[in-house]
Amino acid sequence: MKSNCLMNLYKKYILSGKRLPLFFYIGNWFGNLLPRAYWIHRRKQLLKDWEQRDDAWHIRERVNTYCRIEDNYIINGGKFVDIKAVNHHNFQSRYAMDAQKALRYFPGERKVCFIDGDIRTNPDQPSIIKCRRLNGRNEENAVILNLDSIRHWLDPHDNIPFEKKIPQLFFRGDIFDKPDRIRFFEQWADNEHFNLGDTNLRFPSKWHSDFVTIPDHFRYQFILALEGYDMASSLQWIMSSGCVPVMPKPTVEGWLMHSKLIPGVHYIEIKPDFSDVGDKIAYYASHQEEAKKIAMESKKFADQFRDKKRELIVSILVVEKYLKKQMS
Repeated sequence: MKSNCLMNLYKKYILSGKRLPLFFYIGNWFGNLLPRAYWIHRRKQLLKDWEQRDDAWHIRERVNTYCRIEDNYIINGGKFVDIKAVNHHNFQSRYAMDAQKALRYFPGERKVCFIDGDIRTNPDQPSIIKCRRLNGRNEENAVILNLDSIRHWLDPHDNIPFEKKIPQLFFRGDIFDKPDRIRFFEQWADNEHFNLGDTNLRFPSKWHSDFVTIPDHFRYQFILALEGYDMASSLQWIMSSGCVPVMPKPTVEGWLMHSKLIPGVHYIEIKPDFSDVGDKIAYYASHQEEAKKIAMESKKFADQFRDKKRELIVSILVVEKYLKKQMS
């Protein structure tokens, strides 16, 4: 019994690449103990020579992807708060703590409109947010930071060669109150080339299945990534593995830069109505080299986010651009 518990913990945190929540909160707490003057000085050091870096083009492109604001805007309405007010007392703790990692580098009296939680629509004024809807409506108002990172950003260990993986499409997750996922199950749950299961415990469906750890997903070549309330929270760790993501064209964009993903290169694209998924999986299951190449390119794309210093520089520059466009 004890060995099973230890193995489950090993799979849940070590192999899955998850961070322990305790360390996440302690790290943020220590960061907030330092005076803001220290962080403002630190920002000047970090940004001093960034334009001379070999990857300056990469940084600039990402900053402009996350913050599309090009025209000045007026601070308007009660939704704007002081930067120092973005904390766990006023917002969801995981979102506020991730935001603080970039916001603490700026004066606490500067104003931001900060939105936490899942995103149903793009905001009507420039706001710092987790993701944007790619629907052409107010997209420039959604200024993206890497929020709720402890859920969306993992560093999994996948040591299974692609040739050793099972050539099936695999999915385990919650489908309750998620119409697209329910529709997918209704169409494909009985297909012999698919392995699908609903893990919701409170409202189990007829497709209910036991929870499966992230490393257990890696036994399969193809992993389904369907959007829920906003982004597909599994996509980052699927791309970081040696498996192939399978999904419709993204309708939501977050820190992963979903709009930069190329179908047939970084993922297998399926139609929004899921009518072609059977043919797509059958094709790539019989064209293993093409499937393996997508898995490799997908992982290469995900690996660009591993440089922690660069990620911090990008985050700070996103906030800096957002604040520079303000007019009081």
